[in-house]
Amino acid sequence: MFTWEETLRVMRKNLSFALALAAIATAVIMTAAFLMRDVYQTTARIEIDQPGSGLRTLQEVESTYADDQDYLETQVQILKSDALAVSVIRALHLDRNRELVSSTNALPMDAPQEPRTQTKSASSSGRSVLQDQLDLADRTPEESAALVVFRSELSVNPIHDSRLIEVSYTSHDPELSQLVTNTLVMHFIDQNYRSRYTTTMRASEWLSVQIDDLRQKVEESNRAVVAYQKQHGLIEADDRTIPQDQLMDDINHQLSDAQASRIEAEAYVRMIDMGQSDAIPSVRNDPVYQNLLTHYADVRAQLAQAKAIYGDQSSNVKKLNDESSELATQIDAERTRVIDQAKTTFEAAQEREQMMLASRETLRSQMGDLSSQMVEYRILKNEAAANAELYNTLQSRLKEAGIYAGLGSSNFHVVDLAPKPNRPTGPHRAMMISIGAMLACSLGVVLSFVRESFDNTVRTPDDVKEWAGLASLAMIPAANQDQARPPRELDRAPDPLDLAPADCPPKHLPKIFDPATHGPQGEAMWNLRTALMLPRSDSGPKVILVTSPASGEGKTTVAVNLAAVLAQTGRTCLMDSDLRGGMVAGALGLREENGLTQLITGSVTLAAAMLRVAEIPNLSILPAGALPTGPADLVCSEAMQSVVTTLRRDFTYVVIDSPPVIPFADARVLSGLADVVVLVSRYGMTTRRAMERSAQLLAAVGAPVAGAVLNNVDLASADYHYYNYGYSRKIKGDSYYTSRDSSTRPPSKSSTETKAKSAQA
Repeated sequence: MFTWEETLRVMRKNLSFALALAAIATAVIMTAAFLMRDVYQTTARIEIDQPGSGLRTLQEVESTYADDQDYLETQVQILKSDALAVSVIRALHLDRNRELVSSTNALPMDAPQEPRTQTKSASSSGRSVLQDQLDLADRTPEESAALVVFRSELSVNPIHDSRLIEVSYTSHDPELSQLVTNTLVMHFIDQNYRSRYTTTMRASEWLSVQIDDLRQKVEESNRAVVAYQKQHGLIEADDRTIPQDQLMDDINHQLSDAQASRIEAEAYVRMIDMGQSDAIPSVRNDPVYQNLLTHYADVRAQLAQAKAIYGDQSSNVKKLNDESSELATQIDAERTRVIDQAKTTFEAAQEREQMMLASRETLRSQMGDLSSQMVEYRILKNEAAANAELYNTLQSRLKEAGIYAGLGSSNFHVVDLAPKPNRPTGPHRAMMISIGAMLACSLGVVLSFVRESFDNTVRTPDDVKEWAGLASLAMIPAANQDQARPPRELDRAPDPLDLAPADCPPKHLPKIFDPATHGPQGEAMWNLRTALMLPRSDSGPKVILVTSPASGEGKTTVAVNLAAVLAQTGRTCLMDSDLRGGMVAGALGLREENGLTQLITGSVTLAAAMLRVAEIPNLSILPAGALPTGPADLVCSEAMQSVVTTLRRDFTYVVIDSPPVIPFADARVLSGLADVVVLVSRYGMTTRRAMERSAQLLAAVGAPVAGAVLNNVDLASADYHYYNYGYSRKIKGDSYYTSRDSSTRPPSKSSTETKAKSAQA
């Protein structure tokens, strides 16, 4: 997952690659754009109405509006059809045009054309549309090849929200573009007219035959209607209701009234039977009955009053008793009369209902026969009317078809014919180049990230931490020829302990930096020393093992310069434990006769094997010595442990330059004798798998790995830009360090010469 910072880093790093790729792609696109031939496109417009025959009503116009789009799309597809295209190709002899047909397949323009056999149609209207389609489907190879190109250059587009269609043809020849477009439009309109004319005339022929048959049917149906009407004596008066229907309505109305009366009377009888006779209307509304009840109530009141005053034996009380009994008898008689009358009314309502039902059934049977006769009569009449209407319609259509075919009208109208183009319409070179340039830049950016994804070498401290899980101790910038000194050249009296300079080609030796200066490489070495010493509360590690995943990654350079820096604070011994081909002595220009090999085997003493560098008083060198037959056995021997123990006792710091970790096991063995292990990786060279493998091998033996050093970092690289905190320009030119050196040391000829020839550390 790229962050914005990493994205900018990748872009800065691959800027030249992306620009070069974009420039090449843009140049190719520009070349292709200018090599393309000019093309000309001209456009004709056609208006297409719905098909019809003359004027249409408003209802017809509204009903056809919904079908406009389907009809327009159909005509667009017809304009794109192969049959129409072949007809244009044959009319303009495009099968001989080298623009549509390759030069190997095209016939010469003056070549005779083979005549096509054309069969005559049996129809009186000439050749049929189907026969024309069969002829157009029979194509030559040249016509088929021209058809492929013709379809690719033809453009037919309906204009939105209108009945217009644009027809365009693209060609390198402006005259051909105009001619093909207009010819296609004319053939399209002519084909539509011929198709409609043929269809109309054939329909007229069929209608003529059908009308003769239909005329006979109309006459026969009319005669059948008249005969049936006379046979049954049916009379229609403006389609009004006949008397039987009116009588049936009256009987149904009376039957409804009778049923309502019967239901009401039945309800009153049911109330009488339930002992609720006083609640029926005939009793409740009878005046005689109500007067008797009122009089009876008054008499009973007087009787009660007289009994209270005179007693039961009074003559007045007896008189009132007799009157009360008489009134009660009259009330019962009146109630009985009214109840009998209500029952009689119920029986009469039942009888009336039965009579109405019987009358309705009788009338219904009479009307059944009449209805069946009327139904048959109306069927015959409707059939006769339908035949007459169909006859009239077909007769009018026949006349209309003849007139319409003679007029030669069409629903296609040419709005604009294609003009001859005055200037090319394409290709749009400026737009092609602009879009191509943008795509080329995008391709350059994409390929930059692809290129970055394929680069699995160590380039930043983050890579070291992510891949190997190690801390980054220091970043050592790459040295140019001015910053790297050649091997040691003695400019003073030789020291008895020193040997003469070795004749080693400098190109095979690691670069040695001057520890006396404050250049970026020297500062990096001081940072490495600080990173190794500060995290520890005691005096720091005494034995430091420097190794790398593989050869050529600068471990000897780091070991020599680290020893030189440590020598400025205490006695330091630099031991070259690479018994397969040590480079420490050669890097410092020292000739080695004895070394670690002879010391381990007991051939020489430690003092005899040790070398000194005069420019750095506190630095002693223990070279590798002669190449042994079994270097791995010597490294694993007890004598090697004894040597390291002696050096740890006699020196403040011991720096061991060991062989690479992956190809040899020496570094893993020596890591057990060291206090810390420094793993050196080379910028842009050490791979991810090498770092991971090295860390795994060292972790497997419990090596005290302090971290990793990123060596030979390119100061001008975008990878380094995000780790120098804004000092990239100063570091690139060393102006920052040069100004600081000049302020602390006045320039002099002797100091300049000493600086140029000082010992490499």
